[in-house]
Amino acid sequence: MTRCDGTLVLSFFDLKKGNMKIEKVLNNNMVLAYNTEGKEVILKGRAIGFGKKKGEKLDRKLVERVFIQNDKKDARHFEEYFAKLPQVYWEISEQIVDYAKQELGIPLNERTILTVCDHIAGAADRYRNGMILRNGMIWEGKRFYPNEFKVGLYALDLIKRRLNLDMEEDEAMFLAFHFVYGQLNRKEPEDLELITTMIRDVIEIVESAYQVKLNAETWDYRRFVTHIRFFAQRMLQNKQYETTDENWFQVLKEKYKKSYNCIVKVADYVYERYHYEMDREEMMYLMIHIEKVTRDFYEN
Repeated sequence: MTRCDGTLVLSFFDLKKGNMKIEKVLNNNMVLAYNTEGKEVILKGRAIGFGKKKGEKLDRKLVERVFIQNDKKDARHFEEYFAKLPQVYWEISEQIVDYAKQELGIPLNERTILTVCDHIAGAADRYRNGMILRNGMIWEGKRFYPNEFKVGLYALDLIKRRLNLDMEEDEAMFLAFHFVYGQLNRKEPEDLELITTMIRDVIEIVESAYQVKLNAETWDYRRFVTHIRFFAQRMLQNKQYETTDENWFQVLKEKYKKSYNCIVKVADYVYERYHYEMDREEMMYLMIHIEKVTRDFYEN
């Protein structure tokens, strides 16, 4: 079965076909083998590789998770990076994803475990070295994705108990975004196409309005793109929120006049293309992001 993110996940029925032999032991809990189609398979399970050598028969009863990568470069990254991570990171990540499935009521594929595991390992390293990142989207994230944020808080509690690291709520929001993305990735192809098209068109509107080429490598740019993705998802779900305080909106409108004029163009585009009317709150958030992503090109 092929996932939309490029990861193939074998069913346990497929594992019963033919004899599987170990090609390489990655660590005590991971081995590499080949399936009946000749594809590389990374099998994970407690003690599945313990005391094993290349060519030995695989004990299928120990298999807990199966990963196959279409991209060989991605497979090498798995071998070189993920296989070296301490088992505790995997245990924490699997527990978080299982909790998210239950709390959010959605299926999440094996790829989500990889991204969460990668994030936790990186965050743990940052915190141990005194590097704490602030999440500029925590306010809107809490409001628009409270259930995903709850999963993030659960993750922080688990990390504190297992790794003895006390992380800030900012990190809970970073982790929550993985589950927001997971839901975006489960959309039908036409929905993914719509989201991608909207990101492209909104960026083109901003670049045209300011006569600049935005730097895709900046943090502000990535946050801006993320927010557009979130907005597109809310539009597809036809979610509406209470309008923000009118006085606050007027203050920003006067302070960021150029960004306001730009967001009006974006709102016109959204209405004409998708017949969806942006509310003041959504306009305000996007206006703030436009101001940030363009601030290096002009002075207020």
